[in-house]
Amino acid sequence: MLELTENKTIWVEDVLQPTDSSLSLRVVIDGPPGIGKTTLCRKLLNMWSNGTLVHQQYDLVLYCPLRNSKIATATTLADLFEYRRYEVPMVAEWFEKRNGEGLLIIFDGWDELSEQLRQSSLAASIICRKLLDECSVIVTSRSYASSSLLKIDILSRHVQVIGFSKEEISTVIIQTLQKDTKLAQKLIDENTDQVLYKSEKLKYKLHFTTSQSSKDSQLAVKLINDLEVRRDVQSLCYVPLVCSMVILVYRKEGGHLPTTLTQLYEIFTLQTIRRHVEIKPRHDINPGTLGSLSSLPSQLAKPLQEMCQVAYTNLANTRMTFSSHQLQSLSEAVKEDYLGLMTTFTDYDEEKYQFLHLSIQEFLAAWWIAKHEKTEEVFKDHFDDDHFRMCLRFVAGLTHLEHESYQQYFNEKQLDLQCKRKPLFVADPHLSYFYQWPEIRYSHIVKTDDFDNIPILLHQLLYESQNTTLCRVLAKSINNHSLCLDGNRVSLSLFDWLCLSNFINNSNTTWNHLDLGTVHDEPHQELSVFTAGLSDNSLQTQCKRLEIWLMAPTNKSIKKLIQSSLIYNIQECYCKIGIGCYIPCLVLLQFLNLPRLKILHLTITNPTIPAADNAGCETTCNGTDLENCIEMNSELQEMKIKYEGMNEIIIISVIRGVTKNKTITSLSLLIHINALSPPPLPDGLIEQLLKDNNTLQALLLDIPDELLPSSLNIVEVNTPLTALQIGKRSRSSTSKLITSSLLPHIKGIHCLILHDPYPYPPHFIFLSHPSLQILNLPLVTAESAIELFTILQTNATLKALSIEIKEERVYTSSMGTSLQDMLTQNQTLKYIGIRSTIPISFLTTGLKHNTGLQQLNVSFPLNDEMITTFFDFISKKKNLTELEVHFNDKILGKYHWKEKKQIMTPLFYEQLLPAVTNMLQSHTTIKLLSMFIELNDKSFQLKWIEIVQHLYKTIFVHPSLEGIKIFTLHSIPSFLKDTLKDQKKTLTDEHNKEKLHKPLPIVNFCNYVW
Repeated sequence: MLELTENKTIWVEDVLQPTDSSLSLRVVIDGPPGIGKTTLCRKLLNMWSNGTLVHQQYDLVLYCPLRNSKIATATTLADLFEYRRYEVPMVAEWFEKRNGEGLLIIFDGWDELSEQLRQSSLAASIICRKLLDECSVIVTSRSYASSSLLKIDILSRHVQVIGFSKEEISTVIIQTLQKDTKLAQKLIDENTDQVLYKSEKLKYKLHFTTSQSSKDSQLAVKLINDLEVRRDVQSLCYVPLVCSMVILVYRKEGGHLPTTLTQLYEIFTLQTIRRHVEIKPRHDINPGTLGSLSSLPSQLAKPLQEMCQVAYTNLANTRMTFSSHQLQSLSEAVKEDYLGLMTTFTDYDEEKYQFLHLSIQEFLAAWWIAKHEKTEEVFKDHFDDDHFRMCLRFVAGLTHLEHESYQQYFNEKQLDLQCKRKPLFVADPHLSYFYQWPEIRYSHIVKTDDFDNIPILLHQLLYESQNTTLCRVLAKSINNHSLCLDGNRVSLSLFDWLCLSNFINNSNTTWNHLDLGTVHDEPHQELSVFTAGLSDNSLQTQCKRLEIWLMAPTNKSIKKLIQSSLIYNIQECYCKIGIGCYIPCLVLLQFLNLPRLKILHLTITNPTIPAADNAGCETTCNGTDLENCIEMNSELQEMKIKYEGMNEIIIISVIRGVTKNKTITSLSLLIHINALSPPPLPDGLIEQLLKDNNTLQALLLDIPDELLPSSLNIVEVNTPLTALQIGKRSRSSTSKLITSSLLPHIKGIHCLILHDPYPYPPHFIFLSHPSLQILNLPLVTAESAIELFTILQTNATLKALSIEIKEERVYTSSMGTSLQDMLTQNQTLKYIGIRSTIPISFLTTGLKHNTGLQQLNVSFPLNDEMITTFFDFISKKKNLTELEVHFNDKILGKYHWKEKKQIMTPLFYEQLLPAVTNMLQSHTTIKLLSMFIELNDKSFQLKWIEIVQHLYKTIFVHPSLEGIKIFTLHSIPSFLKDTLKDQKKTLTDEHNKEKLHKPLPIVNFCNYVW
């Protein structure tokens, strides 16, 4: 199974699918040890040789294992041919003359190259297109070593080999243990679930059974069921090599499952030696008496130690294949068959040796380190060596990291793993009225290029060592007990999720904030593996605030997360749940039963309601139970429910429950029912909420008209509302019924956000809400705009105004003059947002003498004159600290959208960016800047490099700038991102050199939708 970095599953043959830009490819394939990278390469070779490769445009496919020292140090194309033949020089010369056209080279094992060869070698030159730029290249690597490959500009495709799914693990177990193919298929058929998912993919029942008397079938069933309980070991089995070892060890050990990889490899190595003794009896050793590697008789212990030293010495020299003369120092007892731990192959007519797998060499090297008299010093020498990552995990498992010197790796410095959030920009000043932590609702995690902050290696070492003391040491070293995973930045394997769970579970810490990012369940099993590690936890490990996005979960997996002791005393939960097989009502009920929960933001998207839940959870939810639970909840203060699905029952129960609740002060309901004619909500539901609830201070209702009764009879409002939002800007449907029915009965609002036209003259707003501080109002007539602006000339209470002119024909010169006069006379407004194109002269003239405004959000066409005029003006407005500008293409009239982007892109680089740079150099107090624009992401000119570099330098040495965001439609120009990435270290040094007493500014690129 292969998966792109965009989480798109692809077929094997599509690895070599040509891109739009070129037939010549550079493909990186990565994954953990034993996942099947080399097997995939051989599969592609086989498909090419048999003519079954779909994209069959290659005259030759050249397989180059980089563990082969001659290939790793090759200097010519001919040197890459593993077998010497007469034709090789002529073939190589033919491809060289064509710059590699028609040639596919597979470099297998980038991680096995030394750091020097990764920087300077024939392989590196070909990969980076410095040589043979017309050939296609596949490079395989372990994940930890692939980061340098992913940074190359000409990368065509990044593929991750993700190994076996849960179902595939069960199938492999059955087919391995039951050799009779008919019995194996029968066992598969009798445990296949045909009900839970209507899918072509095989889906097994949760609990396996068999009516067969075959001991092999019974053993397979027992192992599969044991793995369901031991999710920790199951999470290791997604790696094919490890899966085969687990099956072998399980069968040989009489149904015993190891806990760690180290234990698995130790048992496997012991069994290999036992088999070696059985095949070649010596010294009257009974293989059945060999109980452990540590207690081997001297006839075997000494040869094993020699083998371990060879493994270590060659790993330290990044050598994975050996000639016979390199093994001359070994005793004859070892050379006889190398204890069964090595295999031979022919290389250039010379017999070569290698360990059964690189991971076997790494385990034996770890055994040598663990038995060394200076283990801790050797561990330290290799701690920062990529080639020793796996080996050190084995050392941790063998030593349990018990020596006090190991603590230095876990408490050496304070780790800052907190979420780096985008600042709240000017577009939403109302959020603090609705949410205690508005930045969590509005802005996501900032993506960075710093892969080293998340200490994945430390988590892996902790799991292998099973050292709970060091878990607590590491937890204490994490700043503010806050841990943030950005799923787009940090790619975690199932084993990594297991290690993370083990660390959190044994941290004995109250976590202030855990952001677990996106966690998949079906079919990836990340959520199941993570929660399995929390099941035995005591209440000593707690979490106050949790952020998580659950993808394809089930009732069972959600319940297990919510009922884990880690979550039990949570106070704030921000949870998104994607498409999956679960019951929304039941999920919400489980969250609300958490005894200390004060804030709940829950997003539910298109759930599939299971007809029968094989996970053993409830399959129905009584709406009355949910209603009563909300009514009786005395802790909850803030609730936001965003629901998109087929059933409105959950919404009815929520509204009825909140109606009677005595503690909730903020309620947000954003509803979209995916049905052509959904039944309306019951009569009186909204009216009863507004009449009977006396605690709500903030209310957001985004309920489309088609979901409401034909009329609302609101006559009495007793809720003490200070903030009200009706509808949502991005929603295509309207909420006109609520707007017209509710507003006449609401008094004394401080924050009013409307997205449908107000059916009354603007002066009614200020008569009903004399203390209004924040207003968002759509305008449909010039008269209403003029009336609003006239009122605000003398209004001294409004602090933030956001308006949207629905149609351009509304504009009149009188309206522009009214806006200009308002801006001139009103010194109370701190924020103005105008989400429509306006003549820029009215704006600049009105703001010329305004000293009160701090935040400005405007839209206008992108052209030379407006850019220069606007930013020259902004340079002089020192009172402005936040600026958001939407550049539109309306001035370009009826040009095709592609032509518009072609015109706007040079304007962006050659006019807009220099103007912004000049503005920032003059305006030393601005804090936030945001720009929206359409760009051609493929366009590039050399002269733009210096312009962009100058902008970035200005940003990083600016005395007050906290963040800048550039929003583009569709794709973000890689040129902008790559230039920032290349400059990042220099820019950081410049920032520090200026001794600016503020964090590094956040430069963020985003996509947006009109």
